[in-house]
Amino acid sequence: MKTSILPNDRPSAASSFVRLIREGAAPAFRLLARPSTLAQIPRLLAEGLGPVRRMLIQAHNNREMARLARQQAPVTILSSSARSGSTWICYLLGDVLLQNQGIETTTELPIDPDTIIVHYYSKLIARRDTSAQTPGCMIRTHDLIPQLQQHIGGDPAVRKWRYLYMYRTPEDAMVSTFHLFRREKHLHSKNSHDIDLFCLEVLPGWIEHVKSYLDALDEGVEVHLVSYDQLLRQTTVVLSETLRWLGIPHTDATVARAHSNMLFAKLQAREAKALEGRTPLFRRGYEKGFPYATQLRPGKVPFFRKGSEGAGRTELKPETLGKIRDATQDLFARANESLARQSARHQSIRQEPPPAYLAEPDSRRGHAEVMPASNGR
Repeated sequence: MKTSILPNDRPSAASSFVRLIREGAAPAFRLLARPSTLAQIPRLLAEGLGPVRRMLIQAHNNREMARLARQQAPVTILSSSARSGSTWICYLLGDVLLQNQGIETTTELPIDPDTIIVHYYSKLIARRDTSAQTPGCMIRTHDLIPQLQQHIGGDPAVRKWRYLYMYRTPEDAMVSTFHLFRREKHLHSKNSHDIDLFCLEVLPGWIEHVKSYLDALDEGVEVHLVSYDQLLRQTTVVLSETLRWLGIPHTDATVARAHSNMLFAKLQAREAKALEGRTPLFRRGYEKGFPYATQLRPGKVPFFRKGSEGAGRTELKPETLGKIRDATQDLFARANESLARQSARHQSIRQEPPPAYLAEPDSRRGHAEVMPASNGR
């Protein structure tokens, strides 16, 4: 694999921020006028420019998504409830996409994957990095489909987009979200110091999120499911199936390299070295190859915390765990059943792949395998 040297043609931070304000001011003011946003004004004033910048970016992105919908451009949304593995799979996919362009990859990717699979809350869709060829515009968010539709003025075209949806064992996702709330300055909860109360507080949100995407799948929206727990146990198998659904060229070798690069132990080691005992103020952003902004503050919890199953079982009281499982067991079983049907369907068509969506990658190190997007139902 050759190593590509990428040109340093990015504008300065100051000019980028000026452009952001100029292009995003009008939609941002409309967003600001909503009652739900006005209720957050005290927090925005207390936290400085960080929340303001996020608001400008999201307003700008809403306008760009509306344009994509009007033009019927191909869009894939990568979504999940909080702490369900969307960051990890974004890194895995980004690694393969960069390899397909002949770019040497390590755990420290040379291009921020959040600018390839655009992070809706912190990166501009209109300025996404096109160094890696993707099957249309790819956007990462935690929003539900109805929320996305509201963002772009109610256009039903969002239901014609594709959705890569990740879900995780509910108690593990909620425990991980608790630790995220303890770390992130801009997140607030009245129960952020009591893990059991916190998990019961966010339980309805987890149920709503997963149910919404499963309902959309049953209604005919193209949704591809990925289980975080299965991705942990069978990373290369699940990643390969996801790449086939997306229509992204890959080989056994490129998948294995991405898996090796993005092992949690390596991500944690890189994070520990870069932070040197500090916790990032902002979750994303790239500086010198590390996925965090340069503004850091003393903290407790790293982003890549464990990368394992069973946190809910070990950290919650038995009665809390019982309440969560009673409330989610039918929905979680429904998700797993839908995933099993999806896997069986994909297995049955693997022998007759349609023409590739993208160009074949260099397949010197293995057989190149490509499958265009198939209906997630």
